[in-house]
Amino acid sequence: MWRLNAQRSAHTEQTISDSLHVQWVHQLPRLDPAFKNARLQFDAGYEPIVKNGILFYGSSSTNSITAIDVKTGKERWRFFTNGPIRLAPVAWKNSVLFGSDDGHLYSLSAQTGELQWKFQAVPSSRLILGNRRLVSVWPVRGGPVIENDTLYFAAGVWPFEGVFIYALNAETGEQLWVNDRLGFLYGQHPHAAEAFGGVTPQGYLLIAEKELIVPCGTAFPARLNKQTGELIEFKLPKAGRKPGGWFTAAGKSARRGETELSKPELQFDRDVNSARHENGLNYGPDGKRGLLQQIQVGPKQISYQSQIPGVEGTIYSLLVASNRLFVVTLEGNLYCLGPDKTEPAAYQSPLLNRTEAVRTQAASSKTATVILDQTSAGGFVFLAGIPDEKLIDNLLTNKHLQVIVLDTDSDQIEKLRQTYYERGWNASKISFLNGSLAELALPAYFAQLMIAQEPQQSGSQSLLQLVSRLYPSIRPYGGALLLKCSELSHAKLAKEFQNLSQAQISHRDGYTVIKKAGPIPGSTNYTGGWSSPDELVKAPVGVLWYDDSVGHFKRAPQPMFVDGVMISHSKYWQGYPAGIRPPYKLLEAQYSDVYTGRKLTKKQAQTWVEELPTRDITKKQLSQYRPPSQKNDWSPAPPVIGERTNPLTGQTEPRAFPKSYGCDGGVDYSYLFTMRSGTAAFYDKRVESGTIHISGPRSGCTNSIVPANGLLNVPYYFQGCTCSYPLPVGLSLISMPESHEQWMVWGKSDVNDIRRVGLNFGAPGDRKTDRGTLWLDVPSVGGPSPKLDLVVKPETIRPFYQHSLWIEGGRGWPWVGASGITEVESISLKNMKRSDYTMRLYFMEPEYSAPEKRVFSVSLNGKPLIKNLDIYQETQMSHHILVREFSQIPIDGRLDLTFTASAGKPLICGMELVEKNLPLDTLDKIPSQSQKLLTKK
Repeated sequence: MWRLNAQRSAHTEQTISDSLHVQWVHQLPRLDPAFKNARLQFDAGYEPIVKNGILFYGSSSTNSITAIDVKTGKERWRFFTNGPIRLAPVAWKNSVLFGSDDGHLYSLSAQTGELQWKFQAVPSSRLILGNRRLVSVWPVRGGPVIENDTLYFAAGVWPFEGVFIYALNAETGEQLWVNDRLGFLYGQHPHAAEAFGGVTPQGYLLIAEKELIVPCGTAFPARLNKQTGELIEFKLPKAGRKPGGWFTAAGKSARRGETELSKPELQFDRDVNSARHENGLNYGPDGKRGLLQQIQVGPKQISYQSQIPGVEGTIYSLLVASNRLFVVTLEGNLYCLGPDKTEPAAYQSPLLNRTEAVRTQAASSKTATVILDQTSAGGFVFLAGIPDEKLIDNLLTNKHLQVIVLDTDSDQIEKLRQTYYERGWNASKISFLNGSLAELALPAYFAQLMIAQEPQQSGSQSLLQLVSRLYPSIRPYGGALLLKCSELSHAKLAKEFQNLSQAQISHRDGYTVIKKAGPIPGSTNYTGGWSSPDELVKAPVGVLWYDDSVGHFKRAPQPMFVDGVMISHSKYWQGYPAGIRPPYKLLEAQYSDVYTGRKLTKKQAQTWVEELPTRDITKKQLSQYRPPSQKNDWSPAPPVIGERTNPLTGQTEPRAFPKSYGCDGGVDYSYLFTMRSGTAAFYDKRVESGTIHISGPRSGCTNSIVPANGLLNVPYYFQGCTCSYPLPVGLSLISMPESHEQWMVWGKSDVNDIRRVGLNFGAPGDRKTDRGTLWLDVPSVGGPSPKLDLVVKPETIRPFYQHSLWIEGGRGWPWVGASGITEVESISLKNMKRSDYTMRLYFMEPEYSAPEKRVFSVSLNGKPLIKNLDIYQETQMSHHILVREFSQIPIDGRLDLTFTASAGKPLICGMELVEKNLPLDTLDKIPSQSQKLLTKK
């Protein structure tokens, strides 16, 4: 394993000769880490492992894992995946196991590279742009670790999207346990703030006695019970300015005969847990300098700063195995040193040897003129179906394009992967997806150009279906879709899509060209003025892209958003305390693509925006940039913006909502109020959403959370701050369907005469629906909520929770049916308005896959309501929502439900009460799906 073992000790009892000579060297391309922030650079170089005479290493540059014969240095095999491989594999028995940014954990034969099994971490194939690459929303960046034939790993980066921590049987891939509750933890944040946050697995998992340790980016790690997956501890430091980092190792363990440690010690590297604050360098609270950059070989310690004969460059990693020393340099060279004097064998990656002839061999193509029209500003090109290779070669001559090729023919995809690897192209320039458009959910707006071949090549049944699947992913302001079709087929398409929003349809050189012109209807530009009534940005929201390529000082002025381009300025803040004091001067403008996060040159930005707004960088700047409504720069008043109708009572009241620490007091952009509340946060006035936290990053001291161009933009305004928020990056979010799981904090209030309410048993937080129901978490764990006169018995009930992605069918809200309480005996709710109600009771079987295991009856106010309910018998499957609806239920101020079981334990997931004549939510059908995460060859 990486650093030898499950404790990541880097301490081996093997010994090596004092006299070492280079046996062979592999010259590889230098890796481009996911993040620019050093505290997150777990993948800045290659991290090989060695077992039974074979060296294995993964690569984000080629989306592959490679096996090398230790004796000769010759490559034995190479295996490609659909995403970057950023962390070291583990070798176990006759297998090698590793995770990929494509959201899968793979097990291969160590000898042949043949797939044994793969495990999809999350039952969703939704893709986004993560760190400039097309990846799963839930990449496997919690590096795998094995102990006692159990494999542990973690998937997911963003807490509010859900994170998934697993224990699998290492031989079969069968699931032992999963914890998917840790993305929704309301509690402590830096500066004594309170907000939703959660575990953000990025770095190498490790074992410390009975605990599984999960590194969390630039925060501090979480501790789990390795047998059950239950959380033991996870906290962001209450005090500010204490930086964490991605690296940790197990420290002191209980010695034989000693009492077992109540809390195993962890070791940190002070150099990793350090960052530049505005007024000097800050270090984390614990740590030994240089711990990451040394290994222990028997009695001898070898430092990365050592001079090793024959090795050139900066040492990035060292390991000892098979009586050899292996050295990796930051520049990309992989050396093997042994005791024998020999002429070193040298192997060079094709990616370092791409010849001029290959770069210019692209032949002319009929589509060349159309392509040139669409790609002058660079961007992503998506090919739905494998075209003539000449077309691919044409695209590759443009250094500003990234090409992604999808096809259902796995053999052809593998052939092209190998071909373009051998020609010297890395995966950040051209990558391949084996699969069907029907199985993947591409991100919206990401492609500057899409070119489609025969519909069947990408898993579509017709050109009409192909357009419907691809057009949402075309970038506004001039992106285009090219479909190979005849004049007759073009005429049919043009007629079918004549009313398609923004579409300009023409026929050129045998292709139908569908151009997405102008802005998305309902979206806005923003150049200042503290108002941006963008109609498309609405809760709930999900990640569209994230990256840290474009960064800003925390008190820099607001960004501007014009026609899909973000124009922003950072400040020269690094001089303090060396003489330069705030307010700092502005730096030159930065430009980036709103829809992908891609950094742009000014010339590229001008392709889309003829007149770019400017700021006078010679003018003396303010230290703070505040809206007129904020009277105090550092201690803003709690937000109250107009009035709302209380969803519980129907009464008019001030629109007040919880806001925790943040000198950004918030801005009312018309539909959204955005603010820093511990984390970046917002309140949707149209939904009366409560406070929704975008957990992971902090936003700027300047209000930097801006709805514009159809997205909720949260650029990277973290520089000059060292607080241990786990994700110092920028991101943009897009509105998601109402079925999407997202939790919020409504706030405290006393309520009487309730007319409408939802009780969401076992939920992590509150949630408001568009039609009017405020669902409250019971028990209340997700921050302050309205206080109900509610009694659930017995008081010792333990709720259960599963992420709503596991729901496989039924009707209703998945995020209600996915959690609940078992062993319930009674539920009593008082302070209801005297009236008639519609009552909906939610049920879901989380445990059994056969009938007659759980059978119970429900009574309402002493009268039978449901008799002998067998959830599985009615649904014929687990994880399927069953809703029972009852109309004209008279309630005289109080409701009492009682539960009695004839088999198993009673269960309930949710209860909704809506007074007559109030609008009801539509119980939409949830798509049925068979969730088979494990695939065996």
